Amino acid sequence: MLLPNGSMIKNDVIDAFNKAIDNPENQNADGTMNWNFVDADLHIDMSAFYATDYLNECFDVMVDEYNWLMTGAA
Repeated sequence: MLLPNGSMIKNDVIDAFNKAIDNPENQNADGTMNWNFVDADLHIDMSAFYATDYLNECFDVMVDEYNWLMTGAA
């Protein structure tokens, strides 16, 4: 998965994102994702290793990819 500048998203960041979206606590009662919780979990898991700006950029790209895969629209 690539960022807009062409660099790769690190696998551990992708793994942390996937862990967060699989966490039932990060899903709303209607089954939609609570993206604020997912974002928080990603930062909790990865902020010791990566800059906030990098994590925010990765998060935006991964959310768009998730939405595209789930609904066909970003």
